[in-house]
Amino acid sequence: MSRATASVNHALRRASRAIGRFAIREDASLSVEAVVVLPILLWGFLAIFVFFDAFRVKNLALKANYAISDLLSRETSVIDMDYIRGSEQLYEFLTRVQTDAWLRVTVVHCTDNCADADRTLEVDWSRGTDEVLNLTSEDIMDDYEPIVPWIPNGERVIMVESSLHYEPPFSQAITGLAARSLTNVVLTRPRFAPQLCFEGVGCGS
Repeated sequence: MSRATASVNHALRRASRAIGRFAIREDASLSVEAVVVLPILLWGFLAIFVFFDAFRVKNLALKANYAISDLLSRETSVIDMDYIRGSEQLYEFLTRVQTDAWLRVTVVHCTDNCADADRTLEVDWSRGTDEVLNLTSEDIMDDYEPIVPWIPNGERVIMVESSLHYEPPFSQAITGLAARSLTNVVLTRPRFAPQLCFEGVGCGS
């Protein structure tokens, strides 16, 4: 074996031993793992924060709707549009939302086949804030009939709809949750009067 060949073999053995030592070393693995795992942990934290925040706002909005529904169910005087606008302001105060919130109050009664699935529901009156359209009897039958509880003939239910715009604190590209409207519908019966009356409309038939 020539001296040159021996030198090459010696160099290869040294390189092989160096690679082997490098492969079994673990002192630098922590920093590498941190670079890989830290972005995942950060994304998970932000996603959990946003989803919990959305749940908090939705729960707060539903509680605010219940509070207004309970207030209306105890009303014995004729109400007007100022009353409903004031209820919207109360809703915004309770939910801590200042824009893109609206409220609609509708009084519904049954006119025919009240105990059957093919019952007929009609609207006594309906008023909404922020240019929200008033509901008609056709709207109730087409879109709301499944959620309206059983109503004995001659009785009414007060349907309060509320909506607010939820904007997540972080971008949808990061958390996957986009901005959306949170809408709730709560139905109650009048407690101390047979009907919730509206100014200029009366109390229904």
